[in-house]
Amino acid sequence: MAKLPIVSNLNSISTILRSSFVPKKAGKVIVTTTTAAILLAACGTSSATSATSSNTKVTNVSLWESHNGGPVAAEMTALVDKFNSTHKNIQVHITVTKASKKLLAAVAAGNSPILAEISHYDGQYIKDHALLSWNGFVKNSSNISSSSMFPVVWKNGQVGTNHYRLQADAKLSVVFYNQTMFSKAGIASPPKTWNQLSSDAAKLKAPGVIPVGWKDSSAHILPAFLSNGGTMLKGSNSVGKAVDFNSPAGVKTFTYFRNLYASQNLVFDHGSTLRQDFASGHMAMIDGTSAGYQKVLNAVGGKFKVGAFVEPAGSTGHAANISQGLGFVLPKGHSQTQDKAAATFVRWWFAPTQQAAWAETTGYAPETHKGAAAIPASFISSHPGLKVSIQAISSPYTLPRPVSDSYKEVQAALDSSFLQIAQGKVPVVSGLKTLDQQGDSYMNGSTAL
Repeated sequence: MAKLPIVSNLNSISTILRSSFVPKKAGKVIVTTTTAAILLAACGTSSATSATSSNTKVTNVSLWESHNGGPVAAEMTALVDKFNSTHKNIQVHITVTKASKKLLAAVAAGNSPILAEISHYDGQYIKDHALLSWNGFVKNSSNISSSSMFPVVWKNGQVGTNHYRLQADAKLSVVFYNQTMFSKAGIASPPKTWNQLSSDAAKLKAPGVIPVGWKDSSAHILPAFLSNGGTMLKGSNSVGKAVDFNSPAGVKTFTYFRNLYASQNLVFDHGSTLRQDFASGHMAMIDGTSAGYQKVLNAVGGKFKVGAFVEPAGSTGHAANISQGLGFVLPKGHSQTQDKAAATFVRWWFAPTQQAAWAETTGYAPETHKGAAAIPASFISSHPGLKVSIQAISSPYTLPRPVSDSYKEVQAALDSSFLQIAQGKVPVVSGLKTLDQQGDSYMNGSTAL
């Protein structure tokens, strides 16, 4: 595949890509033929160096990432352009693509980017020895360490003592609510427990209004499951060869959503549909993530005030959460100069100024303590989605997802089982028993999707 072209009149290839996106409907985008051609040309490794008019050697860093629209994509581009303007000897070029799906094949073919953002399921990359450890590149960094980062961020992408992925987009589960509807229903503050959420839903039910909209992904019931004492793997939340959903925590959690659905106080749908229904006044609460905060505000367009709260406490007496999102990885196969240039960008990314700008613009929680401290208190108080995201990421009960590819297979089974049980298609206990049997077969390697 052709090498990444060097564009002399633009700060980054991302500028070309953004200008080629044509709005469709419901916030989706289509890619023009011009963009497709650029993407094909951009696949693979950029030239190690090029020369500027002053004969200064420039190391070009190709970055694959999948932010393809909205405030997140705009801020990603803005930060890359800011870096490029202050680091004349290193130029980062964005290619918008599904790196999580394409990167492994690109590494095997010898045409991978120098830097990429992939999802939390990076076990196959590690198994195939496709990634470099960040350890040597971030040693002695004041921005990337166990003390500077929130614990759950530091643990994301960590295998043993090595860090193969540095979480860049911290997504936490958040519930958004219509403050006007809450006030009219006599609800003074958001629910602190799951039982209170059920009670509030009953108060909010009205003609044309569904109290609660929930994402149709099992990942969005894991916080409730964990808050009821559940574990993602038997006896653990990160390591093990058996799942443990057919447990008191599983029965309690799945029964809770089943009852809420049966009472017609809850519906399941995609995130974009939930935001549309919420903005039109047909839903009082919707489940989402910190990544969706700005999308919710944009959809509402100021028609009413949007509140936010972390998912409530369960039978353990505390709330729980899952930190998910993309993270930076260094694919193997590049020169030391290129790897060091990519690491320079990543260390810059985690500096407090960039962390604060990223969080303020996108709604993602900052990954570092200093990044959170750099956000003005007045901004946090006026942006409840960001406020509760910071609250969640700093909680000791917020956990990373397992990185095992086997757990990715479990997640797919969990998605199907959760909806079948919650919608009353199969009994709770028998459904959980089947889920455990299937999940265990994935974890011990006897079954593959």
